[in-house]
Amino acid sequence: MPRAVRHRVVAVAGASALLVSACAKSANSGAQSSMPEPELPAKMITVQVVASDPKTYTITAKGVGLPAPDADGTEVFKVAVGDAEVPYAGKKVRGELSQSEGAWRLDNLWPADATMAAATTEAVQLLKRDAVELGRKAFRSVGDLLPPFALYNQDGAIVRPETLRGRKLVIDFVFTRCGNANMCPANTLRMAKLQRMVKAAKLDNVTFVTISFDPDHDTPGVLRQYADSYGLDPENFQLLTGPAEEISPLLEQFGILTRQENGTIVHTMATLLVSPEGRIVHRMDGDMWQEDDFLERLQPVVNGTAKPPPGISNQP
Repeated sequence: MPRAVRHRVVAVAGASALLVSACAKSANSGAQSSMPEPELPAKMITVQVVASDPKTYTITAKGVGLPAPDADGTEVFKVAVGDAEVPYAGKKVRGELSQSEGAWRLDNLWPADATMAAATTEAVQLLKRDAVELGRKAFRSVGDLLPPFALYNQDGAIVRPETLRGRKLVIDFVFTRCGNANMCPANTLRMAKLQRMVKAAKLDNVTFVTISFDPDHDTPGVLRQYADSYGLDPENFQLLTGPAEEISPLLEQFGILTRQENGTIVHTMATLLVSPEGRIVHRMDGDMWQEDDFLERLQPVVNGTAKPPPGISNQP
């Protein structure tokens, strides 16, 4: 299988909850034309998105270096379903341009706005400064404020800790290609269930945050499709990703350990509860946290008494 095709197959498969082999996916990709055109190596380009069409999995874009633009300077590209659903219209994106079966595609789409890029660069510098100034204390535990970050959500917008201030947060960490049903998929199912429980309890000041530690794959479009596959309500659910140079030091401050092993990511897990002031008030390491426990901790203070009893915890 050509490398460009394999990349696109993995991008689509990873955005769903199922882990499907690239070869198996390729076998179902449809019959080829009788005279298929040779594919060209993928290359990175930056374009301005004019419109998106989720029904046809396409975007219309304009820019320098388009392979076959129309008379008006625009060209239609095939994209992954998640990329077609991100509201990129009017914005610049960068992606991998390639050709398959006579059609031009753009894959692995990321926002290409200079202001957004500057925000992520600033976050990297702040994280590095914290690591130097705080040393081993750079690890954020119960009682500490959230570390600085500027990450892209499933709509391709920048989210910072200040963006989330004023709301209680439930934060976890996953990667969408996780093939262990007891790890990331199970954690996301618990987050989805807790979100429904919070809605049923009419708690309107709670936001759920999932941070990906697979920036090589988890683009905003991949996260959007991942959220759809689990039925996550985007009204109060932020799925975040960003450049590797920001994700790595951010994970260190959250105490999440990852390593590449046998083609996948081996990692630790943690789920955090954060106060409206941005301070970590509860942390559960591992994959055994319970929805009922977090729901109780999210309840408002009544008659001066909070649920659970006053105090903060850091249960391992």
